[in-house]
Amino acid sequence: MNNWLMSLGVFSFSYAIGDIPFAFIIAKMVKGIDIRFAGEGNVGARNVLHTVGKPYGILVGILDFLKGAVVAYICLYFKFPFPTIVIAGFGVVIGHDFPVFLKFLGGNGFAAALGFLLVLFPQPVSAALFLMLILFSIRRYFHFAASIGIGSLPVLWMPLFKNSLREIIFTICFLSFLGIKRIIAQPHMKRIKESSGWDKG
Repeated sequence: MNNWLMSLGVFSFSYAIGDIPFAFIIAKMVKGIDIRFAGEGNVGARNVLHTVGKPYGILVGILDFLKGAVVAYICLYFKFPFPTIVIAGFGVVIGHDFPVFLKFLGGNGFAAALGFLLVLFPQPVSAALFLMLILFSIRRYFHFAASIGIGSLPVLWMPLFKNSLREIIFTICFLSFLGIKRIIAQPHMKRIKESSGWDKG
């Protein structure tokens, strides 16, 4: 019972951290727009960058990254067992992706997930990010660079840095969840893109 209550408490706390909608708040404060129904309809840094401005997009990216990093740091500070850390990781990303205060219309969770993984696995994640930056400098296409760079984490960098099998499996599931969320969000994002003229530039 105590383990169940601790897991529930950790998930609730992590979800609450992830639930802070920095993109929504900053877009409202700066331009008075509801970011859920502007640009591409995603409550995240990339959409803020395009609809509000580059400095604000960077700020949102940093704040979303810190959500995941803070949760991971707390898990390590209190020396939570690995299953509890897994629950915390999914909690912060689910909170970001499906925020209750925004009627569950959130972001894709990339920055929050990255912050969480970087604190847990600094060496392999840093290597994956370096690869992502190289690919982005060559192609200038974020989704391509992010997919290859971060996708290389559990299949190349984590085995190279001798992470355990359970850590690799967790990372694969964690990253797969981000892809599933993007698929779930596609219908909403498509409607917003069409209504806002996003695809027309």
